[in-house]
Amino acid sequence: MRSVLIFALTLAIASVVVAAGLKDEVAGKWNLTVDAPGDAVQVQLDLKQEGEAVTGTMVSTHGSGTITKGSFKEKKLSATINADIQGSPTELGVEGTVDGDKISGTITAAGLGSFSYTGSRAK
Repeated sequence: MRSVLIFALTLAIASVVVAAGLKDEVAGKWNLTVDAPGDAVQVQLDLKQEGEAVTGTMVSTHGSGTITKGSFKEKKLSATINADIQGSPTELGVEGTVDGDKISGTITAAGLGSFSYTGSRAK
């Protein structure tokens, strides 16, 4: 009886450890480099996550904003940033793929085009 109890407890602990390792999460601080024409713009994202819903903030050398309408599922980030870029209200679309502590994708600004970025989770 005791060995069955130990086996069941070991199996339960192993299941929790495996589930924690497979957690689909983008929450935290990220440092990005956006490839803009003639400039590499440094951007910091501070992401909050509840289930698949993502919110947070963005700060860069050109402005800041609030992340809304965000989602993260199967390593894919999709969000809208309502930003103030050099004094102009701007809506940015963010798409990205997370691979461990790395992220890459595009940021799109209406009328300005799409810009690729790469980044990593802040330590």
